[in-house]
Amino acid sequence: MSGSGQAEIGIPNPCAAGKDRRDHVPEPCGLSLNVAPQKIGVAHPVGECEFRDLMSGLGSWPPDTADAPVALAVSGGADSMALAFLARRWRRNVVAFVVDHALRPESADEARLTVERLAVMDVTARLLMLAPFPKGRLQERARHARFEALEAACVASGCLDLLVAHHAGDQDETIWMRSLRASGPLGLGGIQPSAVRGRIRLLRPLLRLDPARLRLTLKVAGLPWIEDPSNANRRFERVRWRQDLTPEQRLDAHALHLTARQERQNLEAELAENLASHAVWHPEGWVFLKRAGMNEETLSVLIRLVSGNAYRPAKEAARLLLKKGCGTLSGVRVQPAGRFGEGVILVREERALGAPVAARKGCVWDGRWRFLTQEVQEGSVIGPLQDAVHGLDLRRLGLPYAAARCLPGVWYEGRLILSPQIGQMPGTADFVWAATVPATGENHLMT
Repeated sequence: MSGSGQAEIGIPNPCAAGKDRRDHVPEPCGLSLNVAPQKIGVAHPVGECEFRDLMSGLGSWPPDTADAPVALAVSGGADSMALAFLARRWRRNVVAFVVDHALRPESADEARLTVERLAVMDVTARLLMLAPFPKGRLQERARHARFEALEAACVASGCLDLLVAHHAGDQDETIWMRSLRASGPLGLGGIQPSAVRGRIRLLRPLLRLDPARLRLTLKVAGLPWIEDPSNANRRFERVRWRQDLTPEQRLDAHALHLTARQERQNLEAELAENLASHAVWHPEGWVFLKRAGMNEETLSVLIRLVSGNAYRPAKEAARLLLKKGCGTLSGVRVQPAGRFGEGVILVREERALGAPVAARKGCVWDGRWRFLTQEVQEGSVIGPLQDAVHGLDLRRLGLPYAAARCLPGVWYEGRLILSPQIGQMPGTADFVWAATVPATGENHLMT
């Protein structure tokens, strides 16, 4: 960032050179964003006070200091560029992360251009390059890799919060598509304005704003953006609904959202109360659940938690498991608790564990355990303890045998060299729980 105070943004962007057919450079409007809100055509730009109120509605914020900046996910499109513009006027210490997925030949040039434009806006920007994806499930792999890169960049930069640019149009389309799939309150509750994901908090301050207002905000400031051609590709369901939803259908989606949001809040409150009264989470990655607390909702979220999965198991599968009382589902074993009490325990299913990974600080094994030890033997891998637990007094340590076998350890040439903390027994390796979705307050929307 420059050493100046408030950046002067309301001028045409000098980075317009090198634009291609996807690049949108608006003509300067000569209008100030510091005017009172008023209609300009069908919309009006988003002002500083309005954005500040939106940010205040998301909770309290730490001091505006360089060692704890607020992170922004910026693609270079209109929505995220408007977010960057507004966030920089709200707060001096922000940092934008621009992800190059390398999925299109021009993506590298677009990412570099976006970084340059952010610099003109006095927004510090960093380019994140993703490694090539394996074949198959491209969009899913891209989402996963993007979030991993953004989360790691946030942690490295001291950012607790990541702002993303989902807006009211995204909300309408999401709710409409979910209504067609007969979603319940959880789905029709839509995109959440705030959600914990992994080690950061994900925030969506633009969720109540029409995308036309975001584009107008950029036009008024004379700021360009990039048009991604995939956003007009009708092969994608979301694009078709974005183009085809009528104003009346968007109003219907909004009404569905309001009703479902209240139902969802009630369900979340009931779930939280049930978990607090009947479930016990253990730091070794397993759960004890009293019989009195067993229901479909509670079982589903605990299975997702123990498995480290991003999504709950299918409703019908959870219903059948509840009826049986024990079994396996989504990589989790549900079995009678035995000596642990009247109820069941949920432990990771050994057959579903992830493959060993190279042991390096910060890596995640099985989607659940992050390795934090700094020094480790070259060539070591992280994998399950399995038979290495045979010499432990698990009864004294208060740990189920099935859960102990699934704990992570560091192996070298077939020999366990570092072990985790188990109960009161100190460990020689530092592992922390790393599953990305909490038991309550989850959010199913991609970043």
